[in-house]
Amino acid sequence: MSTTSSNLRPSTVLLTGANLVCAVIGVAQGLFVLRMLGPATFGAAAVVVALTAVATNLVDVRLIDLISNLYYDDRASHPHTGAAYRASALRLGLRLYALSAVLIAVASAGLMFVVAHRFTGVALMSSWLWAAAAAQGVSYVGSFFIFIQRFTVVPRRMAVLQLASALINAIAMVVSVTASRTVGGYVFGLLASAAAIAVLNALYTVAILRREGVMLFGRHRAAPSIDRRVILRFVAAGNLLGYVKLLHRSADVLLVAAFCGDRGTGIYKLARSITDALLTVSEAIGRVYQPRLLALLQVRDHAEYGAVVRSIMMTAAAITFAAIGGALALLPSLAPVLGVTDGFSLTLSVVIMTLTFFFIAGLQSWIWPAFVSSGRMGRCTLWSAVAVLAGQYTIGPALVYLTGNATPTWFSLGYLSFYVISILPLWRELRRDRPVFTWPVQEAATL
Repeated sequence: MSTTSSNLRPSTVLLTGANLVCAVIGVAQGLFVLRMLGPATFGAAAVVVALTAVATNLVDVRLIDLISNLYYDDRASHPHTGAAYRASALRLGLRLYALSAVLIAVASAGLMFVVAHRFTGVALMSSWLWAAAAAQGVSYVGSFFIFIQRFTVVPRRMAVLQLASALINAIAMVVSVTASRTVGGYVFGLLASAAAIAVLNALYTVAILRREGVMLFGRHRAAPSIDRRVILRFVAAGNLLGYVKLLHRSADVLLVAAFCGDRGTGIYKLARSITDALLTVSEAIGRVYQPRLLALLQVRDHAEYGAVVRSIMMTAAAITFAAIGGALALLPSLAPVLGVTDGFSLTLSVVIMTLTFFFIAGLQSWIWPAFVSSGRMGRCTLWSAVAVLAGQYTIGPALVYLTGNATPTWFSLGYLSFYVISILPLWRELRRDRPVFTWPVQEAATL
């Protein structure tokens, strides 16, 4: 059985490579757009995009967890009605995504029309704001088809679709800003890109699902009904989790700015940007391993689940140690090149934030599916809320108060504390409720 888990590693490497290529394409595209628009216009476009992101966090209720739970429900494995039930779950997910997309577009427009002018001195036309809102809504619908690909599409084809989407985005943005070096050119490029990517992924995903007997559109067979209580429970937990995410990954920069000033905030933001590169690996691990983990939980094959867990943790630990070594070796000499005079603070902040990768990829990647599968999203949300308030937003300011030194390093510790506080209690619950999870964790801890 261990070969099953080891065979997932090449797929993870493949998708990680695709993510890195997409990141390079994105960086090149961003530099070109910056040069075409200039800093002021580019900054105004960034404000517009940031406001649409805020609207998404306010509306998004992590429908992906609901869909995952339903798609791997016991009724989804029934030999006669399983395919119909899976199709019903995906149709429900699509309807909820479409509704959320409309709400996101409306919320985005409302935020931009009300507060955008307070953050930028560049004049913004109404048509630009409507286009930006529409782009965010369309992109959200497209993300539904991209997400469910992990259930049915082989990693090689997912990588091809991902690369094609990155190229489409780059071409649309380059053409649009070349034609109009304004915020309008930027947001209309976003809209064209979002629409093209959504169509590409929707057409391919629907075709693959149809081959497996899962019909998203057209006539379909009757399926067992979906428990509405499950839907409401996931939506309620996901709604609160959206606010937690908004605090954890958006407002945290504002918290640092309130204590450390522009210089310290810049170091914190740069450190987070550097460590975010590791998210390409954790995203690939999620796309490859999550369906396997949910399928194993569905059939209650805890032995193979433990083998996959061990593989994930060993891989995450190795990458974490390698990344820390690279940061310690390179950042002290690179800091002056990056324009950072306090290389020690940058290096220490990056090392601290790099540790979060192990919690995300090595623990959360398998702990989260276990709670999603058992319908206990509320526990994940509870500990995430405690972590962001009692950990991330308390530790940094408390250390500044206790030491009298306002350094971004304290807030990097607060950032790390979010993952420690939100994940370790869930780990303890799994060890208590499912002892079979204990041995792979203990074995990996001795490596």
